[in-house]
Amino acid sequence: KAQGTPTFLRKKGAEVTAMSLFKRVAARTLAALPQRGAASGPIKPIGPNFPLTSEKAMGPHGWMRGSYHFWSLSNPIVGPLYRPPWVVGGIHNPTIDPVKHFNTQDRHQTVSAYEFVKCFVYNLLPARVMWLCVHVPLGIILFWTWVEQRREPMEIFMDREEYWK
Repeated sequence: KAQGTPTFLRKKGAEVTAMSLFKRVAARTLAALPQRGAASGPIKPIGPNFPLTSEKAMGPHGWMRGSYHFWSLSNPIVGPLYRPPWVVGGIHNPTIDPVKHFNTQDRHQTVSAYEFVKCFVYNLLPARVMWLCVHVPLGIILFWTWVEQRREPMEIFMDREEYWK
């Protein structure tokens, strides 16, 4: 045996060659994928509450159900503080199976148009601040120009008879 070389890099006749290692990796990957036309039926990639997950891991979902209470100054912290996975040490109770979630073979049969739109809109949520950064100043400028354009001239700059016609 050659000392210091990994097992899969040894010559032909050693315990494991590189090609047999790759074949085993490919076979395991194919065995883990859901089979087309399997007895379990079509695969739905998302659950009924997607993209919400367990309240134990991410805290309560919904409007005014977070960790902080806006209306109370004496007791503003009402729930568990959010602890991201890199602080907690990983996701210990995963709620999404990645093989099932990223499998797209039956998505048009199992996912409705409403769910497609819902998932698309959830992807746009982080951009709402950028939309506001662009559209609020534009709206203010357009409103100001509209007000200035529609304003009647002042009487002191016009002939009094022309103004009161």
